[in-house]
Amino acid sequence: MAVDPLNTAEKYSALSGSFADAPEITATVLGFRIGDLGFLLPISLHCEVIGHLPVNPIPRVKPWFSGLLNMRGTIVPVVDLYLLPNTVASPPKKRYLLTIGRGEKTVALWIDGYPLLLPDMATPLPALPPLPELLQPCVSHAYSHDGQTWLQAEFGPLFATLGNS
Repeated sequence: MAVDPLNTAEKYSALSGSFADAPEITATVLGFRIGDLGFLLPISLHCEVIGHLPVNPIPRVKPWFSGLLNMRGTIVPVVDLYLLPNTVASPPKKRYLLTIGRGEKTVALWIDGYPLLLPDMATPLPALPPLPELLQPCVSHAYSHDGQTWLQAEFGPLFATLGNS
């Protein structure tokens, strides 16, 4: 599957979403889990948990690319971060699809459960935890909240990085 790096980066730049007071997040954010990794989304970024729509696999693509789904007439790529290189966790039996973005800029991720509203994140951790190589350039800060680590990721650059790998 050939991807034009410039078009991919431009397409998903709107998904970057901004955290107003990084590195300290003082507003309510959405958090979702994928294995041991917790990710934060600004509540201003459009996202939706969808039922199990059929994901149509595509041959000869990276393992983390699950395929495409048709969501109300929009073709949406589906990403499974459990299948990134250097990821050791196994996905749970029941997972959900979380779409991020709107229209042609929508991407879906397999997540472990429903997103949570997380008010007032704590002070950032001094260093990022070990991450799969493809995630490292897309994660800017890590936080601890109720004993769990949460990552501030820029999803636009993440999807562009995945599309270019």
